[in-house]
Amino acid sequence: MEKFADKLEDMFQEKLLVYKELKKVLEQEKNYITDIDVDSLWKMTDRKKQLASEIEQIRGRILCLLEENNVSLNMRLKIFNLSHIINGLPLSPNIKSGLKKVKVKLDIIKEDLAGLAAGNKQYTNEYLSVINGIFVTITGSKNRELYTNAGMVLEDKAKKYLIRAEV
Repeated sequence: MEKFADKLEDMFQEKLLVYKELKKVLEQEKNYITDIDVDSLWKMTDRKKQLASEIEQIRGRILCLLEENNVSLNMRLKIFNLSHIINGLPLSPNIKSGLKKVKVKLDIIKEDLAGLAAGNKQYTNEYLSVINGIFVTITGSKNRELYTNAGMVLEDKAKKYLIRAEV
């Protein structure tokens, strides 16, 4: 059973490494968003898809390992909960402790990733709205957002001009 626990922990560690790589990708993506580097953003999208696929493969291997070792997966639960599975394993508390430590690290990095993804989404929306505002100002469209020098939307919708000339 210790061999099983070692394999399981190795898979958790492997999954943790992929999540760490995904975190690096999301951190780099933020730079590409601020630089408006579209080509690099497309490359990051492909890399994120590749890493997501690797995570799914590892998850599948973990499930296969659990099934091979006749570990009862409580599929009645709507959410696959690794903590319940670790607690239900017929292993010593010391070995379970090691598995739980890696699981906690996985949970922490998943929270970090959620924050980074939300931040990147916000950056993207902000940069796109500023760019849209610039184009609308240049083209003179009527329903345009008006921005301050800091790139923030003006609260009062009074007409402001990029260039004003008096005759």
